[in-house]
Amino acid sequence: MTDERMERVPTPADDAAIRIENLVVDYGRKRAVDGLDMVVPRGVVYGFLGPNGAGKTSTIKTLMGFRRPDGGRARVLGYDVVEESLEVRARVGFASEVNSLYEGMTVPRICRLCRDLSRSWDQALVDRYISIFGLPENAKIRKLSKGQKAQLQLCLALGSNPELLILDEPTSGLDPVARRAFLKVLVGEVAAEGRTVFFSTHLLSDIEAVADTVGIIKGGKLLASGDLDEMRGSHRVFRAVYAETPPEEEVRRLRSLPDVREVEREGRGIKLQVRGDVEAVERGLRDRPYPVVDLDSTGMSLEDIFVAYVEDGNGR
Repeated sequence: MTDERMERVPTPADDAAIRIENLVVDYGRKRAVDGLDMVVPRGVVYGFLGPNGAGKTSTIKTLMGFRRPDGGRARVLGYDVVEESLEVRARVGFASEVNSLYEGMTVPRICRLCRDLSRSWDQALVDRYISIFGLPENAKIRKLSKGQKAQLQLCLALGSNPELLILDEPTSGLDPVARRAFLKVLVGEVAAEGRTVFFSTHLLSDIEAVADTVGIIKGGKLLASGDLDEMRGSHRVFRAVYAETPPEEEVRRLRSLPDVREVEREGRGIKLQVRGDVEAVERGLRDRPYPVVDLDSTGMSLEDIFVAYVEDGNGR
């Protein structure tokens, strides 16, 4: 039974779960987040992807009100993260790779503590997720494995029926079985209910398993963002095999085609990495002054796309 102890302030009208504008976060002389602009639509599972030190955790700390921004602004569910941080935290479930649980408490005791600190609490829902994960109901938290602690954090994050779930590297260091169980709940239970999930990680396999929308960040800047399937569709590798070894003039021509990011020779062939209008590039390849005997293209994996953006260092 849900325990409603305080009437919630109506959520401001906003079509975005998260809206970030020119966000800056500094730590001394180091700029962790550098003019970040990003929009996370409601109802999606958004994979926030980047190498270690890219600014993912600093962004999340700012969204949760744990860190005041040094510039720009951010809104979560329509609420300003600085001026209305209490409203943000009341509506957001949060879990991270850092174990913030009280080790000496039992599972029921940590549930009661979270209930007392929440505006609303649904213990029946928490018990259901605890059962799904098979967590020992009366064990002390120090006795739980790392995977079980991560699963418990997710159960507690869901206890207040949040509109938005923010997860910061929650599966980092978990064994494959624990990770699979964690992600299965995210997809089969949480996302299926229409909740928005903002999922930060550097593990590409986790993104592919749960996300439908992806953002790639490096150096505190957003390099790319969009629907994962559309992103895959706009990133392809073409291979053109010529009747004779193509001259350097042909290589230069291909490099000048719109949205061609990389050109490599492969014997009598040339490989092109494309980001953008792949059909226009294909037309440019077929409109060729040198005879091509074979032309094919393959989609790029998320790993290839990620590496291309990170190595390039900027997006379009």
